This record gives sequence, C-alpha cells and structure tokens, in this order.
Amino acid sequence: MYSALSALVLALLLTSCSQPDGRIAQSAHQLLEQGKLQQAQESLQDGFRQFPQSIALRQERLHLNLLAGQPELAAAEAQQILQTQPSAQPYRLPLRDPSPAIRSLAVRAFALAPPQHPSPISVLRTALRDPDPSVRRESIEATRILNSSQATPLLRQATQDPDWLTRASAARLLGNRADPTAIPTLFSMLQDKDSYVRRFARRSLLELSTLAKPDAYLPALQSKDRTTQVVASLALARLNDGRGLDILLAEMANPLGVERIEGVKSAVRIKDPRVLPAVRAATSDQDSQVRMVALIALGLLQDKESAPLMKKIQSDATAPQEVRLAAGKALELLSQAPTQPHLNPSPL
Repeated sequence: MYSALSALVLALLLTSCSQPDGRIAQSAHQLLEQGKLQQAQESLQDGFRQFPQSIALRQERLHLNLLAGQPELAAAEAQQILQTQPSAQPYRLPLRDPSPAIRSLAVRAFALAPPQHPSPISVLRTALRDPDPSVRRESIEATRILNSSQATPLLRQATQDPDWLTRASAARLLGNRADPTAIPTLFSMLQDKDSYVRRFARRSLLELSTLAKPDAYLPALQSKDRTTQVVASLALARLNDGRGLDILLAEMANPLGVERIEGVKSAVRIKDPRVLPAVRAATSDQDSQVRMVALIALGLLQDKESAPLMKKIQSDATAPQEVRLAAGKALELLSQAPTQPHLNPSPL
C-alpha cells in the first residue's frame, strides 16, 4: 500500500511542478524525505516570501510539523489550507504515510480541529484498522470528537484489539463517556488477560454506577467469577443498594481479598445490622490501611460501643503509628455531631 502511496505523492508533486511554488514544494519534500528538516524549513520560508498563499507549500510545512512532532502546528497549517481551499484534504497523505509515527501524529492533529470532509468518524474508523498499534491507540483517544452514538461502537471494537494498551484505553474511555449501556462490555473486560485492562474496566464500572440503575449490575452478582461479583457489589453499594452486601462482607473477612478497603468504604453505606460487627472486625486486619479505614468508618458511624476498642488501639505501642493516629481521629469523630458516613472510594 505504501509503495503505491509514494507513487501517488510523486505524481502529485510532478503535476504541481509546472508552477513555481510547486517546484519549491518538491524540493522541500525531497529534503524532508532525506531527513534534512532544517534545510527544508529554510526552503519553505523562502517559498512563502514569494507565494504566501501556496497550498503546495503549506502542505509540505504540515508534513514538516508532523516530522518535528508538533501536531498542534500541523493542525493550524491544515486550517490555513482549508481556508484557502475548502475542498482540500490536507490529511489525506499524512494519514497514509509509510511511517506509523507520522500517521499517529496526523490522527492527533486531525482531532485537534477536525475538518468536515472527510467525516471524522470515517477517518477514525479507518485508523482503528491500522496495522500499527500506536495509530489505533491515537484513533481511540480521538473519539472524544465524536458523539456517544458514534464513539461507543468504535470503543467496543477496540476492546477486542490485540494491543493491551489499546484495550485499556477503550476501557477507560467507555467510563468517561458516561454511557451505562457499556456496563456489560466492561464486565466482560474484567476477564482480560492484562491487569491494566482489568483495572480500567473496574474503574469505569464504578464510575458509571452513579449514572446507572441497580438493575444494570444485578446480573453480575450471579457470575461465577468472584471479581465480577465483588465489583458489582461495590457499584450497588454506591447506589445505596445492599443486594451485594453478603459478597462485600465475605470480601472484608477474607485475608486475601484484594477489595477489603473498598469493601469497608462501601459497606458503611448500607443500613444493615451486620455492617458494624464486620467493620469492627476489620480493625484487626493484617493490612494497616484496612485497619485505618475501618477505624475512621466507625468514627463516622458514631459507633460509641467501639470507643474502648479505639482507645485500646490508640495506646497499643505495637500498632503502627498511622493506625494509632487513625484510632485517635476516630475517637475525635465520636465526640462530634453525627454526620452521614462518606468514605471516598478509590478510583482504582
């Protein structure tokens, strides 16, 4: 494909060479192909003194800016080209360049100020099929210029990409789209072989919980996968829905549970007589972070019955200093006016 593109570029240059500015543009293009960026820039500057509105010269300066890693300047150049010639397609050749780096930067520049033609969705759809993962990743990031109905299908397609970073980006961006219809797709991504993909899928699922109804998460409680069950329970708790509480309490009591901290933060949102005993038990967790969160939670819950426990931990010389400080803070909270407990959940 790229050999054919080179022939196309040459043909276009030869066609334009009948014009004086075309000859300068051809000379600059050859310098760029040879990696002589400074000489090419000087050649273009000389050309613009003679032909300040030349489309051919601007096209080569756009190419120069991409080679220099400056997509912002390339986007500005493209806008100048379109102002002079609205029917022009300044990104046609850069998007087909043999270099993946140039194609990737061309997608980024395109997204900074997308022209109406060709349509942005057609450009990004094509870029998402690029053989190089860096170009596909850039196309996914560029879906920000699309509305949700256009972007979501592309993001779902990217969740199946062979490149793990592209899949991780898709998981993150599905959450940013604030579209609860992505929840089933994100749950499936919790099974991804890459840990970063799973982390971003989890984060997006929890972010979307504030926009979704509990019914969107209930099916996941029946999953055979423990991680899926726990994430669904965390999301439901953010909606003050306790139908996943049994799973959260089991996670909190499991010494190997990776969501013990988030389990405590989420469980205290649920009004259930089993919550306080479970949070008290978490104050003796092997992880000092879990203990600290549990102590603060008891203070916020105004659990007066835990005051002796807090005093004991505060005076325990063998306890980590941060745990003793958390116990002191919990005792301080007990003396304050009752407030609705709210422990900020971690994004990841």
